[in-house]
Amino acid sequence: MSLLTPQGGRALDNNDDGVVCGHPATMAKLVADGLVVPHEGDSGTHWMLEAGWSALEQWRAQRGSVQDARPAEPILAKLPAAQHDAVVTAAGRADQRVPGRDDNDVYWAGEKWFRGPTLRAVQAAGYATKFGPYGSLYLTPAGRRYARQRGSIAAHRRRIVIIACGDRKRPHPGFNEFGNPNAGYPAGELYIGDYHVSLRAAADALTDQPLIRILSSLHGLVDLKRPLMPYDKRPRDEGAIKPERVAEHAVSLGVHDANVIFLGGQDHLALVHPHIPHLYAPLTGGMGTQRGQCARAAEDSALREEWWKESAALHDERLVR
Repeated sequence: MSLLTPQGGRALDNNDDGVVCGHPATMAKLVADGLVVPHEGDSGTHWMLEAGWSALEQWRAQRGSVQDARPAEPILAKLPAAQHDAVVTAAGRADQRVPGRDDNDVYWAGEKWFRGPTLRAVQAAGYATKFGPYGSLYLTPAGRRYARQRGSIAAHRRRIVIIACGDRKRPHPGFNEFGNPNAGYPAGELYIGDYHVSLRAAADALTDQPLIRILSSLHGLVDLKRPLMPYDKRPRDEGAIKPERVAEHAVSLGVHDANVIFLGGQDHLALVHPHIPHLYAPLTGGMGTQRGQCARAAEDSALREEWWKESAALHDERLVR
């Protein structure tokens, strides 16, 4: 007979890559039964133990579920010290990057980074990969599984939020004494319209800033730190970003291994959706209605988690099955 109550069974059945959330009383019962363990520093989040997977399999069988029972994860062998440290360090980062010497923002910030032989070994073991031929290494599903088992870190798929740019921007920064334009603005500070500001507030509540991208009508998917000059382009204008460039940006972002939410209007959605088939776009109605939805998302953690569950379900439906 399964240890699971109906509430506990539903909580485990709704897991996201082994990460479990639910009502505090339900989670306390699962912890007491030895089926999940809490993730330190992340209140309300737990990850499933092997006993939890077994109990879930039995619970599904008892209910006659049409969903295939998920087998218990095999225990992975522990990596050599430097490789272990690299995987666990990446799992603790929002972007799940395995930083090396060439990752300048990490290096110059004095954060932990790893040498080439360690990076190559982690990649060869299948625990990290590059999104495209160049760039940094990021954890794979196997790397996240290793971090859960060997590092006790509740690592799940990255949560990427893409937001539309806006028409209203900061003024031109002017010119220096030599007649050259002064430096532009970071993309995260360039757009000042009320609609974009509401999208950004929701994005900040939904995920970490390294996982936010702005869909610029001129430049494509840009991170918040990229310097940009003011411009005047809309998605359908002549000279606007081409769909094939947006596709390249999506690949380099690794959207295939991430849950992705889009916040913005239909013109921007049409530009990016063909290249991210599992994209979840929860906003409906006009700009005023969407601003209200963003305000609720910024304040309501339950609504945000509901959006992420829908995003994860789309990923599984369109990329996994």
